Amino acid sequence: MTFKQLINPRNFMIILCIFVLVLLGEKALLISDKINAVQEADRLYAAGDLIAAEEQYQEAAANSSIQYMDEEISARLKKLTPITLIRNGLEELDLSSQAQAATKDFAGLMKSYESLIRLKANYMKPGSPYETYYRQLSANSGISDRIASYFQQFKKQFYEELTQSKAILESTDDSFKWNLLLIPDPYFGGSKLKQQQLASRFEAYDKGKLSALAAAGQLESLLNNAQTQMNSYKLHQYEAPWVLEQTEKSGQQILSKDVEGNNITAFTEHALLYRKFADAADLSSSKVIHFVDNSLSKLLKSAGRMVRAGQFTEAIQLYGQLDPLQDTSAEITAALLSWNIAEPVRLLPGGEEAERYSHVISGKKRYDAQVYVAGTDSTGRLYYAAMKNDNSVVSITGDIIPGYESLRSLTFNEALSSSSGLPVVLAEANGEGGRSDFYAYEMRPDGLSILFTLRGDSYELQPDGSIILNNADIGDGVEGQKALYRIVDGVYQFAEIVQEYPLISAVDLELHPYENVSLSVEIYLDINGNTFTYADGRYISLLGDINVTGNTMVTGQFQNGYETVMTDVGEQNVPVFIVNSLGSLSLQEP
Repeated sequence: MTFKQLINPRNFMIILCIFVLVLLGEKALLISDKINAVQEADRLYAAGDLIAAEEQYQEAAANSSIQYMDEEISARLKKLTPITLIRNGLEELDLSSQAQAATKDFAGLMKSYESLIRLKANYMKPGSPYETYYRQLSANSGISDRIASYFQQFKKQFYEELTQSKAILESTDDSFKWNLLLIPDPYFGGSKLKQQQLASRFEAYDKGKLSALAAAGQLESLLNNAQTQMNSYKLHQYEAPWVLEQTEKSGQQILSKDVEGNNITAFTEHALLYRKFADAADLSSSKVIHFVDNSLSKLLKSAGRMVRAGQFTEAIQLYGQLDPLQDTSAEITAALLSWNIAEPVRLLPGGEEAERYSHVISGKKRYDAQVYVAGTDSTGRLYYAAMKNDNSVVSITGDIIPGYESLRSLTFNEALSSSSGLPVVLAEANGEGGRSDFYAYEMRPDGLSILFTLRGDSYELQPDGSIILNNADIGDGVEGQKALYRIVDGVYQFAEIVQEYPLISAVDLELHPYENVSLSVEIYLDINGNTFTYADGRYISLLGDINVTGNTMVTGQFQNGYETVMTDVGEQNVPVFIVNSLGSLSLQEP
């Protein structure tokens, strides 16, 4: 029989009737179920079992096979709405918490927990008629036990994360700690046990990480970590005193190591970091800051001792290293000042360079200067510098000293300086023909000025400021003559050849009338301003251009003249000596 033969009108009607009968049977069952559900619900309601009654009424309301007591069912369900809300709320929270636990959504679980607490609070109020129903529905759902297990899972997870993160120094994610704080107290066995458990684990974790950073010498990371922890604990209103305690301990260990190892650069850097941390943390007292201040004071004193011991380079280096902690510019300036006084050559241009200058000479506390110095460089150029009383430094670059290769000595000549009050540098060199070359340079405010350039055996500065040069070379080829030089417009110029006069005793003066002779005398002025001398037991009146007193040599003539002068024994008639010149202070009577 083919399918076409099978599907004929008669057979089709038979199949249709069978299908209708099945539907009618199913509907009859649904009708029966609804009637039974309503009857059971009414019985339970009458018996006071409202939770079971609400469940049956909900089943009947969902059965739309027949309109049977629908209004009564709706009215009963309206009365039982709180039970419906409790049941639906618990079921919804149960489903959401399961999903959150499965996906490790701790924040979502906390929201579900908070919703559960709110739901419970709505129906667990004292005197609430639904308190009993809530307890029963909650117990029936098992949600409390499941949420407790979820929190235990998360607690285990966070403990594991805490252990793992402890070994990672650069880790800054401590969210597991704050999540542990969020887990409700009951899941730790109460608030006291929670505090004990978390404090113990947090302290071990925090101290371990801070100690590891300290051992690695990473003070900046340590302080940043400590600051973050302190701020986070404060944000979560949790007391964690061990963070600051360990930070102080570790900080002092690092800084002590810096000082003991004389690593002042590291000490300064670390001290600045800790000061910044202390300010940010608003610390009223700190052992580390106290240690920093004490160490800084000791190091500054050490630098001062270095200055006094002449260890200027080391002292200035130490002051410079400490400057970021405390302004040491004044100390550095004072050290440089002491260094310049101790080593005046440093005042010369480039004087810090070793062996840049030769024939270096210096002096102190003259010419309105604390210290002054002169020297020549490798080319023979003369340099001068002085540190004035106001600590300012002046320097003068002079000329190349002629024949500097034969330079014998360089001196500050006070005798040549006496008239002007300015420093005079005298250079002596080996000259031609066995003579010496003498070069005198006066250090004026506007620069260096040459006082004289002489060649001879020696020179003698006369009381009147003139110079007698022995065995003078004046370019005439004559040996053994003396030349007189006088200062003209600030420079010594040749004046004349000095004639030699015999040295006689004042007693024999009248034996040499009209002869050029020399006397060794001591010149005085009387009360009238007249010049006279007392020599060899007699007084002699002096006439001429005489502007000095004291011991000297005078040359001139006795021309048979006498005059009356007032002496300490009364008026006396004494010979008159006509003075031509004043001689050297260095000559002595044979």
